[in-house]
Amino acid sequence: MIVLNQVLRFKEDYIRSQADDVQEHPFGFTVRNFRYAASHHHNKVVITGPADARDILALADQALGEAGHRLVEIHHEPTAAAVAGALAEAGYSHETNVLMLHQGDTPPREPQVVPVTLEDLHEVVRASWAAEYPQIAPEDLDQLTERRGVLLQDGYDVTFLAVRDGGTIVCHGDLYVQPATGLAQIEDLVTHPDHQRRGHARALVREAIHRAGGLTVFMEADQDDWPKDFYGRLGFTTIGRTNHFRKFL
Repeated sequence: MIVLNQVLRFKEDYIRSQADDVQEHPFGFTVRNFRYAASHHHNKVVITGPADARDILALADQALGEAGHRLVEIHHEPTAAAVAGALAEAGYSHETNVLMLHQGDTPPREPQVVPVTLEDLHEVVRASWAAEYPQIAPEDLDQLTERRGVLLQDGYDVTFLAVRDGGTIVCHGDLYVQPATGLAQIEDLVTHPDHQRRGHARALVREAIHRAGGLTVFMEADQDDWPKDFYGRLGFTTIGRTNHFRKFL
């Protein structure tokens, strides 16, 4: 439980660090990033303790009033279970993610995995979003592509890692390290569909763990999707869950 609480605090502090505006509440906080209003991740409600559905729904409407979405991320599992029905009745979909902690030895270097820049990733990330959401407006696509710049925050060592095939990036992921807490997160691991099942993602995760230098490394994955099992084979075990309730207006 102590490690889970530390991981949740890491996530919550990093969410706050990327916001233009943070409002604290007795049972959580809200974040807004006005440069990237189309990014749900940067404009949401985060629930960290006991709360009832009525208060959560009211806070979401108040905090995200003019936005085209509502996103409530709940880090307190009893609250998520208690409010799931009411949020579903209010039109919210529900997704559960697992928090997975790496346990085992530090792997050796993977020389095919190299650091890259935001500029290197720009077109790759843009193409990935465009393929996933072909109906998205160009200005929103720009925001989802460019929002990665807010990851570079004081107190966190951020490394963008990639595998290239020739000169083309075919797999990439992020490593966030916070030396003060002894924690590191691997996030946004993506492999181009034409280059899957070639060991690229496995190599990138192993290189990220190596670069974390013995710190406690965690990942977050969809509870109902196959990457969770893939990470399990790489030495990650589930220590907790976060719940995400979303509604489009």
